[in-house]
Amino acid sequence: MATWARLALCSCLVALLAAACGEPASEGGSSPSAPTSPAPPSETTSPTVEPTETQSPTSVPSPTPSITAELEDGRHFGYIGSIDPTQGTMVFDLAYFLTGDAAYEAAAEHGDETPVPNDYYIVNDNPRLRTLAVAPDVELWLIDWGSCCEPVRGEIEPFVDSFETTDHRWDAMYQGAESQYWVTVEDGLVVTIEEQYLP
Repeated sequence: MATWARLALCSCLVALLAAACGEPASEGGSSPSAPTSPAPPSETTSPTVEPTETQSPTSVPSPTPSITAELEDGRHFGYIGSIDPTQGTMVFDLAYFLTGDAAYEAAAEHGDETPVPNDYYIVNDNPRLRTLAVAPDVELWLIDWGSCCEPVRGEIEPFVDSFETTDHRWDAMYQGAESQYWVTVEDGLVVTIEEQYLP
């Protein structure tokens, strides 16, 4: 009898242990769902703005020219007042170099001698000064007054310096503002400066 009681007690203990290890019922009588891992946070996308042509991060603003072309493309005669190599500009006084009948007519209109000496006459009635943009590689053709009077290639530094003074030797190659020049303009830039020989 004691052996049977021990067996019954062991059976009850096993049953209790099995019940304890099983899933407990909820209050509503249904078992809860199996635990799940937390859902990954949903990706939040910030609103994107499509760049417009003016907002494009890769676009570089076009440079605005600081000097408006004050002379049309071509070759023009006149006087250079000064040159600023740091700004790449020059002050230019436009004039007209006339020869032949045009020179005689202009001289007569101004009450000057006709026929004109040496067959040329310069008209410079307009006091307007123009600021012209000068190309970095501008060509200089100057008169070598000492050997008279073929044009030779000049250098920009002594040419610029010659406008800082009016005390020039008569045979100096660089005469600065005391001489007269032809300037050739291309695409709004002075690309060539040629000194005009006057007897």
